[in-house]
Amino acid sequence: MLVASSVLVGAALVSGVAGASSKVTNLTIWNDPLAAGSQGIPASKSFLTKGVALFEKANPNIHVKILQEPFGSSTAFNTLLQSSELAGTTPDIGQLYVGGQVIQNAKFLLPLNKVLGQSYIKSLSGWQFVTQGYKTGGSIYAVPYGAGYYYTVFYNKADFAKAGITGNPPTTWEAMVADAKKLKAKGITPFEFGEKEGYFGAWTLDALISGLGGNTGVLNMYTGKQSLNSSLLIKPYTAWHALFADGLTNSNAATLTYTSGVAEFAAGKAAMTITGQYYDDQITKGLGKNVGLFPVPVLSGSKYMKSLSGGPNNSYVIFKNSKNVAADVKLIKFLTSPQVQQLSVQELGQLPNNVSFKANAAFAKAQPLLTDLSTYINTKHYNLFEAFDNVMPGSIDSYWYQTNNGVFSGALSPQSAASSMQSQMSQYLATAATSG
Repeated sequence: MLVASSVLVGAALVSGVAGASSKVTNLTIWNDPLAAGSQGIPASKSFLTKGVALFEKANPNIHVKILQEPFGSSTAFNTLLQSSELAGTTPDIGQLYVGGQVIQNAKFLLPLNKVLGQSYIKSLSGWQFVTQGYKTGGSIYAVPYGAGYYYTVFYNKADFAKAGITGNPPTTWEAMVADAKKLKAKGITPFEFGEKEGYFGAWTLDALISGLGGNTGVLNMYTGKQSLNSSLLIKPYTAWHALFADGLTNSNAATLTYTSGVAEFAAGKAAMTITGQYYDDQITKGLGKNVGLFPVPVLSGSKYMKSLSGGPNNSYVIFKNSKNVAADVKLIKFLTSPQVQQLSVQELGQLPNNVSFKANAAFAKAQPLLTDLSTYINTKHYNLFEAFDNVMPGSIDSYWYQTNNGVFSGALSPQSAASSMQSQMSQYLATAATSG
């Protein structure tokens, strides 16, 4: 279904098998359910399972056991990660989110600069936010895979037509809210969200924060140069709450799960939702050619009016307790090859991050939403920014998701949420400073 000029096949992926030792090496790898198996595809049929099967066929003396983990941004996974690290029971390879989650756990991870090789590093994009200090030349602690997700508004074209909304999509948050009120006046639910876990809030707020401050603003918050108790969080929080307070969302949005929110939108229950491309397949199956997308509009007066927030999201790490580093590296290089990454496009909704990948007309036909996104990036030249929760430490992200739900429902004011976020960040920075 996917065509690219850089497909690796045949001997290139199986070289080295002949003459291999009869000794069997057993590897274990965590599988994040959002990265594989959550988009209506059973884990047993996910790209990771398929990629591992191809790897084992090419390397019969290496056996790989896939361990299903809780959702990588969940409290359950953070608990599993911390307890496993302290007990030394982590698998050989894990799937962590780039940015804060990788860097916060760096002391348990193997630095990869020397074991990967420069030619391999140059073959992929997206290294900045898996590198210590987020600077070129630092220690690399993970291998990014996939070119990333960018948060967009998915919209139902038929609902927009019923409300008389025509022309170009809105480019400011305020214009989008005006369209939402037109939809509501026609008896159409403007937005469908499932904000129980705070993830819809994250996807939305990421976009608004990026518009206001870009990467510089987020990195300054990460290093402590910029307070989180500022307009960079308060303004987005305020806009997020207003959608619910003004009755522009499904009435049960604050208590509905994120998976149900996506499913309800895909079933045609509302005119818009806000999420990333990992739901392209599910939404397209539900709405067919009736779905379109546009970048989340930023707040009027933002520094970056043409802004897309998201960026590289997924990565593979090798835990220090692994006794099979050479085999780990071999597996990771295989899983990030163009052949395997192309297996993931339909499932993950993101392009491969192999620099050699070239999409063509056949790809555009098979992936219309990704092609639309590419137009905003490559033709309309939108600024690309790394999402707030891709950069911030995992513990801060977990707390942030909770505040997103509280602000949305009205249980927390934007000001109190921003203040509590700064308190959490101050504690994190103080602990990081004393622990070295």
